[in-house]
Amino acid sequence: MQRFHFVLLPRFSLVAFSCAIDALRGANQTLGETFYEWQAVSAEGNTAISTSGIEVPTAELSTDQSPNVIVLCGGDQSHTYRNSSLTHWLHGHAKQGKQIGSISDGAFVAAEAGLFDKVRSTIHWKCFDAYRERFPNLDTRPSMMEVDGNRFSCAGGTSSLDLMLHFITDRHGADVSSQIANNYFHDTIRDGSNEQHITNAFRMASRNPTLSNALLIMEQNLEAQLQISKIADRLKISRRQLDRIFQKQFSETPQSVYRSLRLTRASGLLLQTNMSVTEIALGCGFQSASHLSKYFNIRYGVTPGNYRKQNAPY
Repeated sequence: MQRFHFVLLPRFSLVAFSCAIDALRGANQTLGETFYEWQAVSAEGNTAISTSGIEVPTAELSTDQSPNVIVLCGGDQSHTYRNSSLTHWLHGHAKQGKQIGSISDGAFVAAEAGLFDKVRSTIHWKCFDAYRERFPNLDTRPSMMEVDGNRFSCAGGTSSLDLMLHFITDRHGADVSSQIANNYFHDTIRDGSNEQHITNAFRMASRNPTLSNALLIMEQNLEAQLQISKIADRLKISRRQLDRIFQKQFSETPQSVYRSLRLTRASGLLLQTNMSVTEIALGCGFQSASHLSKYFNIRYGVTPGNYRKQNAPY
């Protein structure tokens, strides 16, 4: 039997947590036997509150507990969370060789505790740049999930279902995990080869490889902004053809879509790092803080500084 302890961090993601535990429940049901047990625990008391305000009863951390797998379930405040008791508890289990990892933004807490040193890790795309900025020496990947030795991580949301199905496949085979996935109309079980993207435009572009590749090039070059003509050259099409493709799909120019990607990145860095507006501007391909502020105000209706004051959870 495998025992999972889900450490619910303040304002954890309810969907990531529920997808994970329901996959384990589904495994027990499919196998007709209790192969998996799980418990919600917290370093903050007997209740954890999710981002949606729903409260989940939790047990306290204890050295008497003997989980096989520990999952740090994060949410939108995990990048600011510190708890020395939790860190000590995690280090104790790590020394015992336990499997420890994260779902959603819980990667911040795992990385801060040194648990992702010398292994691959990932995090939700909204936090990716802030995570990489804070832990520049880690092997951070833009994948849906990473499993590296006794460490694991996933992007959160429904990818926690894929992560648990990965564990179930390892123990019970692909047929069992496929049956569980079918119960959730989950047609494809994703793995580390599936990358996250920072824009829903990729969904819209899925039937047009040229458009998908153009967006991917833009996403990979947010800091050192490319000229649109250079992107067209890489795609082996004319600049005019690229303009037509974007106008047909988005009713926008390639420049406008590219700028939107850079503004999305800037908004995340404003909320999840202490970088100055000037540093963020330069890191997102804008010439200066005032250049960023001009377009940021158009999109969000506030300056970058006010956006941070109004929305940062600290």
